[in-house]
Amino acid sequence: MRKCFIILVCAALPLAACGEKEKSVEYYKLHLDEAREKVGRCQSNGDAGVNCGNAAVAMKRAAQEKFERERARTEKNIKDGSIFPTWNGK
Repeated sequence: MRKCFIILVCAALPLAACGEKEKSVEYYKLHLDEAREKVGRCQSNGDAGVNCGNAAVAMKRAAQEKFERERARTEKNIKDGSIFPTWNGK
């Protein structure tokens, strides 16, 4: 019995390592289209792997950075007065 268990474990190990290569958050930040696709596949499959988490974090960070850029631009426009147009265009 023990011999069968060892053989089964040895046969299953290569199959367990067949997953895709782990990609970092920085990789997904540079490849946002791939991150969107990965998050969509993870949500539809119910997968919760490392790449799913890294892709989701990358998308969240990219959205946060975009928000901060937009906020800084709006604050600059408010200080310049260019965000509030006047009737005569000045």
